[in-house]
Amino acid sequence: MESVEGDPDAEDDAKSSGSSSGSEKTEGKDAELEEIKDLDSDDEDSELYDEEGQLVKRQYSTIPNRFTKFPNLTELHLGYYGKGNPLKTIPRSVYQLQYLRKLDASSCRLTELPLEINLLENLEELWLSGNFLTSLPRSLGDLKRLKSLWVNYNQLNGIPATLEFCESLEGLYAHGNRIEFLSTALCRVPRLKYMGMGRNRIKFLPKNFGELKELKEAWLNDNHIREIPESLFELESLKTLWLSNNQLTKLDKKVGNLTAFIRTIPQ
Repeated sequence: MESVEGDPDAEDDAKSSGSSSGSEKTEGKDAELEEIKDLDSDDEDSELYDEEGQLVKRQYSTIPNRFTKFPNLTELHLGYYGKGNPLKTIPRSVYQLQYLRKLDASSCRLTELPLEINLLENLEELWLSGNFLTSLPRSLGDLKRLKSLWVNYNQLNGIPATLEFCESLEGLYAHGNRIEFLSTALCRVPRLKYMGMGRNRIKFLPKNFGELKELKEAWLNDNHIREIPESLFELESLKTLWLSNNQLTKLDKKVGNLTAFIRTIPQ
């Protein structure tokens, strides 16, 4: 029997046409075990046999760690919001894709994002919504070309302060998490234009919120915000401000200072 290690297509062909003798089954199983070594998976059900001893196609919880085969890849879509793969982790070889500009791993059941994310130096868009992330690595601050970060509907308790070093970041979307406060460092992201922090547990906004001079739209609805810092009324570029379903008892008359303001929706 020819070796099929490293080639899953050849492996499937060989397994389907092989003899039913015990020695060939043993050889096929050994090759299968070697193949599993190349996978980022510890799935106990990675190899299954039916009553006749035939190998049943595996159900991967991850995908082969072979993305170095695509050195010129610029976009990688592992998931889409609500329609991802049950990966649990991103294959390590993805972090070697030096030309990658967009990575979408939405709804992939991810529980962590490794520090190695900062190796993707050319990354501009990172989509991680609909996972089970409880924190984000500080190394995100090394992504100097990152323009948008989507982490909606995870289990985040906060946003790393190191994002202030993402000098190209324009959009930060973190709706539907467990965030209780925003750091003052986050208000120093130099080019931030869109901030989505709705449906969290935020009680107060940083006093230096007004340092977000480029901010155009802010979604702060469905939180526990009790007061608005005076510096917010210095945001001359702000066009849309969502404040619905908070705990505000009054809105400062200084809201009239927002010259580019389109609408605010307090309730």
